[in-house]
Amino acid sequence: MGRRGNSGYTNPDFRFGGIETGYSGSLGLTQHYLTRKDGNLSAGLQPAPGYSVWSKSTFGVTKDGSNNVSQWDDQSGNDNHFKQGTSGDYPQYEASNPVLNNLPSINAANGDSMETDDDSSLDASGGFCLYVVAKRNSYPSTFSFFVSRTNGTTWSTGWGIYYYAGVLRFFIDYWNTASKRIELDSPGTSDVNIYKFQYDGSTIAAAIIGTDADSDSKSLSTTDLNASGEGISLNRGGSDAYDGDWDYGEVLWYPATLSAAGQEITENYLKDRYNIS
Repeated sequence: MGRRGNSGYTNPDFRFGGIETGYSGSLGLTQHYLTRKDGNLSAGLQPAPGYSVWSKSTFGVTKDGSNNVSQWDDQSGNDNHFKQGTSGDYPQYEASNPVLNNLPSINAANGDSMETDDDSSLDASGGFCLYVVAKRNSYPSTFSFFVSRTNGTTWSTGWGIYYYAGVLRFFIDYWNTASKRIELDSPGTSDVNIYKFQYDGSTIAAAIIGTDADSDSKSLSTTDLNASGEGISLNRGGSDAYDGDWDYGEVLWYPATLSAAGQEITENYLKDRYNIS
């Protein structure tokens, strides 16, 4: 159950009852739950279980009177909150972003970033699955990180997604090794997309789900999935010159392989929530 009574939180919704898995019209495989939002109970969808990070912009956003965001809470129960302790690097909260189905968004640009603490619940065990809902606004002229868990400024070990030379690169182990990454066409600046990155122990796969759809996969065997001492970062490239400009809506991190059925459930939830076809 979510927290109550903190004036810095926005739009709390509290889950009730059990979860039911089934088919829901044209959406296909989904999970349903009851949610209390603005005092009313209603049916809704939710992602497949097993995540150790679940941050969504409608809940748990700590901000000041100028909409500067210092914390974005994790709803998984693991307290993997995205944080920023430097006032000059606070992202900006937008209460209603028309591109994100009129839901709130958290904009990180011009050196703004957020990061979770390091925690064992972030460690991938033979595989992982990541989903980020976001709208790209711009890139710097060189390259910029979108989301990552990699060490310091050398970007070796762990994983990440970054922009370079007109493409998005999804990597494991080391950012600049071609055999350890996938490249997808860079998305435009008009629409929200779901960014998906997964590894099942033998194959890495990446996809952009939405208007700018693209996908690819390749065989890769590695055990170097975790970056000791690092949390998951949003828009953190080691310096302002390597940071992009993104509107973030939701982040889901699964520290193990997610089944095909689980992926369908989570993707149907995100498509429905953000009106992505």
